[in-house]
Amino acid sequence: MTAGPVARLARWPDAAAALAWPGGELSYGELRARVAALAGLAAGRGAPGTPLAVITPSRVDLVLGTLAALWLGRPALPLDPSRGDIDACLAACEPGGFLEPADFAQAVAGRLARVEGGAFLPPGEAAVAPDRPALLVPTSGTGGTTRVAMLPAAALDAHVVASMAALPSLGPADRWLVCLPANTIGALAASWRTLTAGACLALLERFDATEARGLMAAGASHVSVVPAMLDALADAPGPPPRGLRCLLSGGGPLSQRAADSARARDWPLWQGWGMTETCAHVAVGRVDETWHEGVIGPPVTGAQLTVDPGHSRLTIGGPMLMSGYARPGLAPGAGLTPDGRFASADVGELLDDGRLRILGRADDIIVTGGVNVAPGPVEDVLARCPGAGEVAVTGQPDPRWGMSLVALYTGPAPAAAIEAWARAQLASEQRPRRFLHVGALPRNAMGKLLRGELGRLLPRE
Repeated sequence: MTAGPVARLARWPDAAAALAWPGGELSYGELRARVAALAGLAAGRGAPGTPLAVITPSRVDLVLGTLAALWLGRPALPLDPSRGDIDACLAACEPGGFLEPADFAQAVAGRLARVEGGAFLPPGEAAVAPDRPALLVPTSGTGGTTRVAMLPAAALDAHVVASMAALPSLGPADRWLVCLPANTIGALAASWRTLTAGACLALLERFDATEARGLMAAGASHVSVVPAMLDALADAPGPPPRGLRCLLSGGGPLSQRAADSARARDWPLWQGWGMTETCAHVAVGRVDETWHEGVIGPPVTGAQLTVDPGHSRLTIGGPMLMSGYARPGLAPGAGLTPDGRFASADVGELLDDGRLRILGRADDIIVTGGVNVAPGPVEDVLARCPGAGEVAVTGQPDPRWGMSLVALYTGPAPAAAIEAWARAQLASEQRPRRFLHVGALPRNAMGKLLRGELGRLLPRE
């Protein structure tokens, strides 16, 4: 966070709610005090301008530590210690210092009074320049390689401007509930939005559908989820949301079943598409009666989406892009095309009405009998079969077809019933040749399907 965003933290009223979680809340005055205390602990840890790694399992503390790093004018590297690739993240970023759990306990133990906005000033010229990394955010890891995206404050600001123009309004009286880990771009971008708007950021230390429903009923205006959370939210007990204007789903494809369930409850469901490298969503739209699987919404203002005419791969340009993947010295450019764009791993198309439709990932395409098959649309059809549960489609070597499609499902339906459904609903080249029941599909902490691990669920021939 540069001097500009730090000044935003300084300008909101002392008593206004800033950060909340089940069982606790900080006003903006109290938040400033906590951030100042943490910054004091970290000030001598590493040279000015070097990254500050914030390593703690607490989502609340991750936000506090990130703000402390940015107040010092240092790039923040927020990390959950449970990450299996934490050493690779540290090697790429070379932090000069660390904030760890004991530091947060020490900050809480100190005598902390509310800090008025006028007294909360960034330390002179140490603030990060707008084009230098402000946040160092590891990607989700679904591609198998550890990468840390360098996100300048200017890119995050551009995202906020575009996002807030597209989504329902967010203001000082509002509360944005984030059901995601605090070190993910979905949570970090939400924190940037609430700080800009003077709203309150609400966090769950872990996703609990009942707690989330309680906070929704208590007046959360905006909620961030991944699709895998929607069913649990729908099934959890609790009164209807009060004042909810935006239930934003992202981080993975939204199924028709989940969308229909949310709409049946009159929840204002929105779907976004983006990634860590683009500071979160670059296309977003309301899930209404015209929505169907794969459809997102139009690109946000400033986002330049192009479709490769040969492979339908999506490339993104615009001011909300990362400056590159982190490497020692934090030099920009790694992971971007020569003209400064980002080539995503997703394939899609722009519909006649301007909305983006995602077809799948380029590296997920399965070539069977010379035909390219995206597993996502096949999975969506099979998941609508009664009793199918969650469905994932993968490929298995086949002497005749090169690869044949295999459907893995978790529900109680017999394989023959799902196969009959597939025959009635899918073209021949899209139909799996095998249907296997599994206990669960492999997913990461964000609920994203780990396609690279599906092969391990196939029986050995």
